[in-house]
Amino acid sequence: MQFDAQAIFGPAGLLAQHLPGYEFRQEQVDMAEHIYGALVNKGHALVEAGTGVGKSLAYLVPLIYYTVNEGKRAIVATHTITLQEQLFTKDLPFLAEALPLEFTAEVFKGRRNYLCLARLYEQTQKDLLSLTDPSWRLLLDWAKTTTTGDRSEAPNVPGALWNMICCEKETCPEELCPHFGQCFYWSLRHKLSRAQIIVVNQALFLADLQTGGSVLPKYDAVVIDEAHNLEDVATNCFSQELSRESFLALHRTGVGLVGKLEGLVPAVALNDARLTLDQVTLEAARYFDGLLPLITEPTTTIDEANYQDFARTELPRLLEELVQALDFGELEDGEASALIGQMRDFAQNVLGAVNLILSGSDPAYVYWAEIIGGEAHLIAAPIQVHDDLGEKLFRQVPSAILTSATLSTAGSFAYVKNRVGLSEAAELILGSPFDFQSQAVLCVPQEAKHPRHPLYAKYTAYLILHTAAAAQGGTLALFTSYRLMDEVAGLVEDKLAQEGYTLLVQGDGPRGQLLEEFRTTQKAVLFGTNSFWEGVDVAGDALRAVVITRLPFAVPDRPVIAARLRAIERAGGNAFLEYSVPQAVLRLKQGFGRLIRTRRDRGAVVILDDRIVSSSYGSQFLDSLPPAHFTRDITALRSVFSEKATT
Repeated sequence: MQFDAQAIFGPAGLLAQHLPGYEFRQEQVDMAEHIYGALVNKGHALVEAGTGVGKSLAYLVPLIYYTVNEGKRAIVATHTITLQEQLFTKDLPFLAEALPLEFTAEVFKGRRNYLCLARLYEQTQKDLLSLTDPSWRLLLDWAKTTTTGDRSEAPNVPGALWNMICCEKETCPEELCPHFGQCFYWSLRHKLSRAQIIVVNQALFLADLQTGGSVLPKYDAVVIDEAHNLEDVATNCFSQELSRESFLALHRTGVGLVGKLEGLVPAVALNDARLTLDQVTLEAARYFDGLLPLITEPTTTIDEANYQDFARTELPRLLEELVQALDFGELEDGEASALIGQMRDFAQNVLGAVNLILSGSDPAYVYWAEIIGGEAHLIAAPIQVHDDLGEKLFRQVPSAILTSATLSTAGSFAYVKNRVGLSEAAELILGSPFDFQSQAVLCVPQEAKHPRHPLYAKYTAYLILHTAAAAQGGTLALFTSYRLMDEVAGLVEDKLAQEGYTLLVQGDGPRGQLLEEFRTTQKAVLFGTNSFWEGVDVAGDALRAVVITRLPFAVPDRPVIAARLRAIERAGGNAFLEYSVPQAVLRLKQGFGRLIRTRRDRGAVVILDDRIVSSSYGSQFLDSLPPAHFTRDITALRSVFSEKATT
């Protein structure tokens, strides 16, 4: 069936006929046509779509027509679970009803999100869990009725309990498992081969790329939504991390395997494997305890000056011995052979991570140690990911569409293209259909200071109080550090309480709970750091003002950031202008985007960092923001909100 964007998205089109209150947006038509053109021409595309364009439908519709008309399969990769679930439970069912063609879609998550019937059965045979435990009883009742085995549908299963009964690669004998025919994970894997559209998260998509397509079926196109996160997700995905828990997981898997092999493997060989496994676990405990005094900074870089201190361990030798000890030769029991193979792979992967991190020999990585939850962690992360993404994504997948509300800086995609290794793409920048001149005010107060000003925290507190009073609550204050957030919270909490405001601070409760309280509390002020800069969707009168306390430059002492800055400088570039500024511009656009979510929203964004108007690079930030009414008079906010109250 022919793709006709106007007939689908037009004022009297197919979508309007099935959606009460439908609003026509030309930007949505333009985006859909642009994406369809890239798909049928087997090309890549970059699309920045401002808030309110409706980009989810603008890429799903052409993707559906492309897969059906061309007999292809496509992937949609999101960053957040929220968007993943919205696409599968809301947008795709709506389009299945509205469009005159049939298509199949599935949502697919990482293996550990699904219940393993074999592990569940094993746990019911043990005395480790009390059948009178409420969580356990609820889980068993759910397991009898679920058709998906998806943890998101399970009744509040504690993490420790779920870890004992979820699917995991290391203990899965695949088709040799007696529960294989009923397995939720493998049943869904088989369904994927018949699906035309598969919705996943970016981490799973990139992990599949990294392993050469070992999980997802072959596909011809991918849409990566929330693509401004792609470099960070790829960095995490291509990193290696070790902790005591890595070896405890290896030990748990090994102990379970040894129990299953009794009677199938000569006792001497089995005992040798058991003893070697115990030695690995004991050496790991000794080693990671000994690391704690070496980690003297929040992140301690491992380099030529100190790597010998971190390399004092017998773990590489013991892991090699474990891999050898797990070679039991040919076994008649197929399930046992499969499990041994999985265990050897597990041990090999841990050995590979140990060798990479402790040698520090690959200059493409940066190495560091940090303490998380009282435990030492060792990390090796790639300094750049553009070569990997360029080779494994853009040169392998016929058509890759990257979209987000924040991909360009000062009207150019050059920064993002360079960071993710994309050389050629059809580019499109679409503004928002909202009227920012009348809906939003951008205020950079005359009183704003440089963040290094000795009284910066006090000025920040004063200006937040002024903004909250003008807006009568409904104020979201975005910070770049917990330290400043906590300091300012201490300065304003008494005054806000006296005036009848409710102060909510990140860390006081779960993120979702804080946002819900913010939405439903009439005079609320919410303080948040990194995770609140994006993914916060509070439409209507509940959010009237967004305060950005400082320009969101990445912390330069983070190992990956520091290594990237050094790499640019060594290549003769200007790291600040080529990396720090454009990255901060994209982050600022995300923060600004929290304010106006619908055509009816009104409000103000207040930026308290004077560098946006006083520095030579400040114009790059201002030029990248939507065209809101600009003022430097903080007192003007009162009239802005009084006008809003009368409209």
